[in-house]
Amino acid sequence: MPEVRRGSACDPTPPWTAEDGANVDSSFSHGGHDEEKRADGSGGDGRPPGRVGVLTPDEDDELRRHRSHHHPPPQYGARASMEPRRSLSYALRPTAEVYYDSRAATRSEWRRRAMTLDEYYDDNPHLLPQLPFTWHHGRRRWRLWFFAFLAFVDASAVPIALYYGMRYAGHVEGWIIFAVVTSIWGGPTYVEFGVRTLRLVRRERFYRPLGTDGRWCFDMLNWASVLTITAVTALFIVGSAPHNVWLRVLCMPAPAILYCLGGVLALLTLFHATGCPAPCRISSTARGEKVLPGAYYFVEDVVAVNAGAGRPYREALAARYKASPRFRRMLYVQSLFWSVPALALAAALTVVALVHPVPATVAYGVCWAVPFLWMAVWGVITVSWCKREMVRERVEWEAGGGTAGKGSAQEAAAEMGQVPAAASPAS
Repeated sequence: MPEVRRGSACDPTPPWTAEDGANVDSSFSHGGHDEEKRADGSGGDGRPPGRVGVLTPDEDDELRRHRSHHHPPPQYGARASMEPRRSLSYALRPTAEVYYDSRAATRSEWRRRAMTLDEYYDDNPHLLPQLPFTWHHGRRRWRLWFFAFLAFVDASAVPIALYYGMRYAGHVEGWIIFAVVTSIWGGPTYVEFGVRTLRLVRRERFYRPLGTDGRWCFDMLNWASVLTITAVTALFIVGSAPHNVWLRVLCMPAPAILYCLGGVLALLTLFHATGCPAPCRISSTARGEKVLPGAYYFVEDVVAVNAGAGRPYREALAARYKASPRFRRMLYVQSLFWSVPALALAAALTVVALVHPVPATVAYGVCWAVPFLWMAVWGVITVSWCKREMVRERVEWEAGGGTAGKGSAQEAAAEMGQVPAAASPAS
């Protein structure tokens, strides 16, 4: 089903020639008032949906004015063209079968809304829940690429360049080299960790997991980050403390990242596959509920907190997981796709780092370069793979008229270990 975003960069096609999915309304922000008006299949102004050809004289005059470009409306957001936007009042727009308003993910809309996104999609089970977030518009895409580039340079390129450059070009002693490396390594990562922690402990609960109100109830990714930072810091301290540094120990921080993140991902996926209840709260999964695939929590926490989408994204992701069997399958497969190779690669790099036939100077470069190159390759594959899966998901949903979600809702609710959404605690 078409996804419509207010203020997105799009071709300025006149609304009266757009497809049925090109209408944007703000019904969600008013507690579903417009949905009630259209429950009988009519538009909000009493006309049948999509009836644009028969207009009153006043409506016809307004339509002619907009077609002649005499009264262009104000601009909203980024534009793909300098041509003035041609827009009609809401009363003249054809009624769309699909509702989606990207404002539902904003903090201002979150404060004033009448229902949560999961409640909205429970009331409209024929709609495929939309994820109110995109990397394709605004500055988020550039911020993502900039952070990924900065993290790669800081976490992989800088330790390699400093070690080989200072050792072979400057003939600097090892303990001095790693005093420099340890002091500057992971700067962007630590800053990002601090920012996401501050967001979670703020008085406003916009970023916190669903079902939690405590300021110190962190999500899964925060705890996984604490584990990873602790392991990497310990290896740096142990390896660089002696005057003659232990270079083979200093080969292990990058594989340790794979062990920590891949291990957490594999453990969560194992809990999900075996049906074990959650031993403690895991992001939006309460203690005693069934654990979801590990990739679900990584996606939920990264987009909700680091990318700033907040609780609306957590709600929409839960609704999408409950409604779509293909979406559930995709997340489970991605969990295996990332966790198993990560642990296997970490084990192989451990052998390279600790086996003495491999020179320590060679092992250092291999262990610091390979993990991040692997992450880049796996990330490109994942993006392409998930795009194809989500296209197939949408085609199947439209072909079935939304029946796929209805047939699997109870099954998914049982899988998530939750009661029906109407009785679930409001977030």
